Amino acid sequence: MRKTRSLRGKEHGATISTGPIGGSMRTKKTLAILAVIFFSLSANAQRYDLPILEHVFDNGLRLLVIERPDDHRVVSKIFTDMGALHETPGEYGAAHFLEHLMFKGTPTLGSRDWEREKVIHDRIREAEAALIEELNRARNDMRERGVFHDHQHSETTPRVEELRTLIESLNAQAQELAEEGPMKLWYQAYGGTGLTATTEQEYMKFDLDLPVDRVELFLRVEADRMENSIFRNFDAERMILIEQRYGDLNRPETEFREAMNSLVGRVSMVYVPEGYMNDFDQYTRRYERVMLETYFVPNNTTLVFIGGVTLEDMIPKVEKYFGHMRRAPEPRRYQSREPLPSGEKRLNWRSDTLSPRVEVRYQIPGVGHPDRPAFDVLGEAFEGYLQSEVNKAGVGGKVDINTRIVHTSRFGVPASINVELIVSDAGQLDDAERVLLTGIARLREVPLLAADLALAKKKLRSDWYRTANDPSNLAFEIGHFEVMDSWRALVPYLEARDAATVADLQRLAARYFIANNRSIGVVMPEETP
Repeated sequence: MRKTRSLRGKEHGATISTGPIGGSMRTKKTLAILAVIFFSLSANAQRYDLPILEHVFDNGLRLLVIERPDDHRVVSKIFTDMGALHETPGEYGAAHFLEHLMFKGTPTLGSRDWEREKVIHDRIREAEAALIEELNRARNDMRERGVFHDHQHSETTPRVEELRTLIESLNAQAQELAEEGPMKLWYQAYGGTGLTATTEQEYMKFDLDLPVDRVELFLRVEADRMENSIFRNFDAERMILIEQRYGDLNRPETEFREAMNSLVGRVSMVYVPEGYMNDFDQYTRRYERVMLETYFVPNNTTLVFIGGVTLEDMIPKVEKYFGHMRRAPEPRRYQSREPLPSGEKRLNWRSDTLSPRVEVRYQIPGVGHPDRPAFDVLGEAFEGYLQSEVNKAGVGGKVDINTRIVHTSRFGVPASINVELIVSDAGQLDDAERVLLTGIARLREVPLLAADLALAKKKLRSDWYRTANDPSNLAFEIGHFEVMDSWRALVPYLEARDAATVADLQRLAARYFIANNRSIGVVMPEETP
């Protein structure tokens, strides 16, 4: 009989929002954490109910379960601690591309005749290795030397073209033996809904909502995907990313946002987009395979289930499908650190399609730092104050404060808080910048009203209640915190936001909202010739 132990987190004041089959694994650790939280009507006794049960296997695979006995379905997610942070220059977006490739099936899912198909994939791998060698040999001839991507001594070589033609022919042969969308078809056939995948800076996840009696299907498919993904139709899938990039570029704010990100961050990969146009044709099967084999290992993986399952039932099921996997060498940690803030930076962005605006950014710490939770409160409380100051100054515009970088608003590494004022009249840009900077400076000296702080906390708590009531959103928050820091940090994070005081917010402003930590972007009309 397995034993568990129960831990109860400290309670603070207020709270906030925010394939081979077989083998066996001995239990390394079974940890049941019941963060028992009820939502009291008293503002001084807010608590959060997260009865998370944890089991860590010998190979490092982490299983997290919230049992809801009356549910007939179960939300299922698998998180891998890998994302854009782990890419290399020249291949930005490769993590996102890997997510696409991992939908292409395995030897047992998606092949009409794997023995014949495998021979073709082996030949593709050999041809690609020869192509990489030729591209490296011709590196000086094919190097881009122009600022405007307009000068190479040679764009290709006869050997490059020969190998690309061979790979295209082999890929067409392989596709005749492949089936499209095998995993989606299996999931849908057995009642699965909400099949999605997401890759961001720090994680990749696959998730699904299934009937309880079909949860083993998720384990079977995801274990197979993790170990045996076949990169079918590689180049056609590359074109999908190019189409997505064109879609991004059709939004006038995309390039400005990316320019602001690169202004704020000099070396941190958190600010890098999901690939530039010149990245997509650089992806190779070899590089994607290295990413897969390095990061998609049990000791870098977390399974999260919320619904009508129990930890006791899930342990042997997970052992059945993941038990044969050996613990791998620990994936290389993310090492990049931004240099210390040392000077104000500025971007003048000219556009007649993007609304005029002023954006002020400050670097802030990541989740796990004791200051990070209060920035959620600060953003919520300060936005209304700044909007009132803008209105009083007669500037027509709307204030938005957020911590979003690319698609994500919370990270385990430093990022930024973004204060943006979109104005209706470009002639008021100077006034808009003055009002923002004056209001931000005032926060360092004059505390916010207690009523504004209380309202911000109430809004954040409401957001959290909605999250907690949605199994998929709750499972995401648990998995996201695990890759950022630890799932155990989620409740303390919520409690810390509730415990934030006006003095705490003033202290954050004094420490972080300084000129040397500031980046300013101004969107103004194009210059008249």
